[in-house]
Amino acid sequence: MDIVKYIGQYLLKNNYCYIHGIGNMELVKKSASYDNGSLQGPTYDVIVTSGGSIDDSLANFIATNEQISISKAANALRDFSIQSRKDMALGKDVEVPGIGKFIEENGRVKFITASNFSFTPQGLPVLKNSKQLEEQKVVAKHVPSTPVETPSNINWTAIFTVIILLVLVGAGIFGFMYYKKQNSGENAVVVKKDTPVVQAPPPPPPPIDTTHKKDTVVAPPPVDTNAINEYKVIVTDTAKRRDAESRIRKFKINGWKPELLTKDSVTFTVLLPVKCRIVDTTKMLDSLRRYYGIKGGRLYH
Repeated sequence: MDIVKYIGQYLLKNNYCYIHGIGNMELVKKSASYDNGSLQGPTYDVIVTSGGSIDDSLANFIATNEQISISKAANALRDFSIQSRKDMALGKDVEVPGIGKFIEENGRVKFITASNFSFTPQGLPVLKNSKQLEEQKVVAKHVPSTPVETPSNINWTAIFTVIILLVLVGAGIFGFMYYKKQNSGENAVVVKKDTPVVQAPPPPPPPIDTTHKKDTVVAPPPVDTNAINEYKVIVTDTAKRRDAESRIRKFKINGWKPELLTKDSVTFTVLLPVKCRIVDTTKMLDSLRRYYGIKGGRLYH
């Protein structure tokens, strides 16, 4: 199975490609340039950054193209990552055909883009040549003009009818409002003369309970589900220090930075620091279980 071929295809299709144990490959866009009367499109370079969000997208892509299970594709991808780190540690380069190669420098993985790599759209012409401009002028001269049609006679009778109707409707509304205002004024006078209005005294204020103190409810601050947080995952709980140290060496080969926690003299716990969003913790734990055979992995609190 040619893993590097699928890495290159996935990178060019999605502009990024996360590889477990190596890092996150990204296509970085460079600014457009002006050259020889044409606007040249932006160019791209490939870089590798450590970390990245853990996902199974590349494994799914390989499984779909090879028509195999995702688990088998994930195992092949993990073997490729481990072997590549070993080769780079020995000074060997890991080639991605047509794009570049992985190298290791001072313990960190870097990517060198091939000199012939091109991911640039075709340049756009800035000005048209004189021949095209002359052809456009000739076509413009032969465009027939469209005569402007004069409007027909205006129906003044309909316009005057609409105006009269609007005046009558306005006069009716004004008369109705005036009549309503006059009636409301007379009723107010009658009520004032014959039936004096007596206002009821305001109700007494409720007694103040000085013996009971109301609980102050403080709303919890909103939780930002898109914030990137750092967690520690328990990957091993063992009574043998040798087993815990062996687990730590395997994770370091894959680019992780595990920690050893000694709860007491007989219990050794291996913690794996990870960064992800709150909503992605379950997905992150599932990926760790699948790729590294962690049984019952859980967050350390």
